[in-house]
Order: sequence, then structure tokens, then C-alpha cells
Amino acid sequence: MTRTGPGALAELPPGTRVVIRLPNGRELADVLLACFDLRLVAVPLHPRTTDRAVAGIAERVGAAALVDPRGLHRTGLPDVHTTPDDLAFIMFTSGSTGPQKGVMLGRRAVLGNAAKTAALHGLTPERPHGTCLPLYHCNALVMSLLGTHLTGTPLTLQAAFDPAGYFAALDATGARTASIVPALLSDLLETGPDWPDGLEYLITAAAPLTSDLARRFHRRYGPRLRQGYGLTEAVNFSFTMPALDDAAFRDQYLAHTPPVGAPLPDTELRLESGEVWIRTPDLMTGYWQDSRTTAATVTEDGWLRTGDLGELRDGLLVLRGRAGERINRGGEKHYPLDLEHGWREAGLSGRFAAVAVDEPTLGQDIGLVTTEQPVSAVRGLYERAPLRPSAIQFGGFLATVTGKPRRTAMSRGLTARRLAPERYERLLRHAAATAHDLLRTGAEDPGLRVLAAWAGEHRPPADGEVVFDAFAFMREHWHDEGDAELSLAKARWHRTLLTEWPLAAHAELTADVVARHGCEGPPVPLGTEVRFGDGSLLVLPHGPAADGPVWPLGPLLSFLDGTTGGGRTDRWTWLARQRHRGSPTTGCSVLRAGRHDLGGVLWARQPDSGPNEHAGATG
Repeated sequence: MTRTGPGALAELPPGTRVVIRLPNGRELADVLLACFDLRLVAVPLHPRTTDRAVAGIAERVGAAALVDPRGLHRTGLPDVHTTPDDLAFIMFTSGSTGPQKGVMLGRRAVLGNAAKTAALHGLTPERPHGTCLPLYHCNALVMSLLGTHLTGTPLTLQAAFDPAGYFAALDATGARTASIVPALLSDLLETGPDWPDGLEYLITAAAPLTSDLARRFHRRYGPRLRQGYGLTEAVNFSFTMPALDDAAFRDQYLAHTPPVGAPLPDTELRLESGEVWIRTPDLMTGYWQDSRTTAATVTEDGWLRTGDLGELRDGLLVLRGRAGERINRGGEKHYPLDLEHGWREAGLSGRFAAVAVDEPTLGQDIGLVTTEQPVSAVRGLYERAPLRPSAIQFGGFLATVTGKPRRTAMSRGLTARRLAPERYERLLRHAAATAHDLLRTGAEDPGLRVLAAWAGEHRPPADGEVVFDAFAFMREHWHDEGDAELSLAKARWHRTLLTEWPLAAHAELTADVVARHGCEGPPVPLGTEVRFGDGSLLVLPHGPAADGPVWPLGPLLSFLDGTTGGGRTDRWTWLARQRHRGSPTTGCSVLRAGRHDLGGVLWARQPDSGPNEHAGATG
């Protein structure tokens, strides 16, 4: 059977488990709502879940049907199984040990939370709501999809996040409220589209909001932001901030760590040795076929141990980090053992550890600390793994006497950076259009041809970016005869670019790497190896490899400083060379903008300490 839609699903008896693997969008929304209305048990999965993983989960939950882009298929498993009464969803999340945990959510709990959040934000047919979040996650599923479904509220659904497109859609549909998460909020602020006329505020959740991000939002849009907090185990939201005026917003969000709010109706908070415990009627039934983990997570009298540390300030909950080791990557929750299991299946062998890496935008990113693995093996993993580590360290593996990895200690020296993808894409398009212009005037340069082949001739507006002005300077003077005045102008532009976006991110990342190794010193030029402290730390900020991804700044930097490298170093060759030289630890911190690898910073601890120096040599 390959039909989809309510007609096909209606042939299944109530209580049937249906595994759903669909891209985010209207079709997924229709299937989820049909399952809910028909009292089927929906098991939504990430659209990139492998066939093998889908088959494994279907077998675990006894799913009689699977819905994917090809339609609805029977699995051959029986239609009826004994399940907890009135089960609505099984939401699979990462577990700290063993296989993924399936959070069982009953209809009563789901309806209760959806109704409370809908009332809290005033969802009615006259007050449209919007979301850009994936419906296979609990946040968008319960509040946005079911909340609007139950109240008859129009829902503006954006399948893939585009800041300007999202705000344009909210404006066109008259949305009064809309959802977002901090990682996407950062991208929104980089683009800065005009605020939709009817939109009252954005609701942010899934990851803690930093004061810096709140300050940037307030500068652009004022106090029109409300943070919330919850876990899948408690059906999405358990806490939400009230709407604040400008003065209160400044006090709560900007002057202090932003709180996540006050409990929803009928929700109780308890701080047990600093850990946040929640008791609510909107509680999971338990973990699928895992009574032991359920008992360890929920007390006999109904308190959910969240694993988050928190405190109260002015009656509002403020989160203070994790009691465990879960990595919160912009709202995506990852447990180290699950990551290590995936990397091992991808071919990495020996001892290694997944650790949390500080990243200012996402909050945390994923790091890898290895032992004896060759650089070539880690490179292979990096290039093919679905979840790439943003920082890699060879050596320095730490463990307790019983062999447990000391993840927190290993993570202290690691850091990474992320740039807003759309802003970087705009730079790429501008650089490509510049390359087209110069090639039409007879310019000959391999880097220009690579750029011109990457994208079309459309040039986005040069809205105040210094780097765009530098490209204009290059267009104007590419064919000019070199003289002293032009050489001085090129040198000035080169110095300026090193301190402006996006190259400033390399400098910031380098300074962070150096500080985490207990050293300090002046900024390090791109493409230059520098020793710090007693000479034991070697760092090299670099752009993409010469044979790596297209780099919009390559031709520009070559034009300005007369070199051909532009700071482009093959990180894997450099790392292998340092290991061959006997460095006890060596590693890389990656700078990314979405799918684009922009290089980053390489570093190595030298086996022998030399004299105290801060000397550089071109790498």
C-alpha cells in the first residue's frame, strides 16, 4: 500500500503505531494530524534517519505501518499490540546509554499542554501563529501544530528556515505570534528583516538564550521576545516568560542571565540540590519498554528529574547548565555515547571520546578527542559523518581509574565558531558576481574562474559590509599598473579586512584557542604560525585548503597582498606533520557557516619547550 493521507491511515485500527519519516512541511503536518485524530500512535523521525535505523525503531515499537516520501507501507507486523492506554506519540530522543529512548506521550498530557500553551499565547482563529521549527520535534508538534489545530488557529508553516522569507510569510498571513530557537534567532539578526506588522512577539525555546543574543535582539526589535523551557518528557513547555515591557526586559534579559519563566498552570517546580525537578499532569507515560530508566527519571510521587541545574530569581526559573554530559547543540540534544556509537559504526576504532565544545551561537557544539587514531582515519570520519565534530584533538585523552572518559576536563581546551550561513552565502554570491565582472574585462586568475563557476552573476546589495567595499576596490584597480600609492592602498585594505567580518572570526577563534591553553599575546595574522608562552604552543589560523571548498576571499587577498595562498593550509597534512614530529597533543578548531567549512585554527603542543618567544613564520 503506497497511498498517504487520512484515507489510507483510516484503514488502520486505533492504537496502531505508525513510523513517520517525512521532510518538514505540510505533508508531515497532515500525516501527524491525521494520526492524532484517528487515535493512531505516531512515531515521527528525523527525515535523514537511515533505512536501517527506521527498520530498527519500527521493530522496537511494533509499528504496523511506515509513512515516507513514497507513501504508506505495511511493515508486516501485527496491527494491534498491548500499549499504555490512550498513547498518542512515541518521540525518540538520544539516550545517555544504550539505544535511543522512546518517550511515550499520552493524549491527555498532549492535549493538556497544547491547550495551556495555546491559551497562554492567545491562539484563536483571529490570531494566526507561525513556526519555522521541525514538526518531528516536540516543540513545534505540540504547541504550533496541535495548539493551532485544537483552537482553529491558522498556522503559517515554513519548511526550511529563511530569515527574510519567514518574516515575509508571517507578515503576509497576519501572524500574531511565532516560534524560533536561539540558533535561528542569531541568523535572523544577521539578516535583520523588517518586523512584521501584526507580530506581537517571538517565542524562543529548545536552548538557553544568552544575554548577548537577547541584547542583539533588543537592539534591533525591542522587547518582543518570550523565552520558554521544557523537555519532551514533560510534553514540550513547562515554563514560559511573561510578556515584559522595555524596562523589565532590560532587567531580566540584558542585565542578568535570561530566565526561562514561571511554571505553566498545574506545574510544580522543585530544586533538589540545584537540579530542576518538575511535577505536572503533562508528563510522559514513560520510556518505551524501559521501566528501569523511567523509574530513574521519574520519582514514585511524580517528579521528573530534568538533569538541568537552576535557581529562582524574582520568581522566575534561571537555568545554570547541565547536571550531566548531554551536548545541547542549538537545541539539538546529543549524548556522547550515542555520538561515539555512530562514529564507531562509521569506521573509527580504538579509544576516543565525544565532548561538549563551547560555541557562542549554538551554546555548545561537538568535539572529538582521540588517542592512537591516524589522522587519515579521523579525516575520513569528518568528511562522511552526518554529525561532524567542530573541534578535534589528537592526544590528551583523559580517563578515571575505572576507564570512564573525563569529558569535562577534556573539553576545557576546545572551542569552535559558527558564522550565520545566509550572511556568508551573500558574500559568496557577491564575490562570484565580482569574478564574472573581472573575467569579462579580460582578467586571468584561476581563483576568479573557480568563484565564477560557483554561482551566477547576481550580486546582492552591498549593505554596508566592509568586505563588499574591498571587492569594489579590487574591481576598480585590478588592471591598474602597480605604483607606490596603489601598493599603500592595498596594504591598508589588507589590514582592514583582517579586523572585519568574516576574517575577524578567525582572529577571535585564535584568541580563544590560545587563552584556553593558558597563553596570551597579540593577534595572529591569517596563515601565520606563531609560538606562544614558552614556545610550547604553536598556532596557525587558516582558511580552507587550496583544493578545498570555494573561498570567496582567496582572489581578494591574493590581489591585496600579492600572495597565492591567502592563508589556505591543508589542515590534515599539517596535523599529520605535527604528530610525526612528536607533539603530545595537536588539534583543530573549525570555523563554519552552515555547510561551508571556512578553515579555522590549527594548534599543537610542542614536545620540547624552547625559549620564551612570540615569533612568527609564514605557514
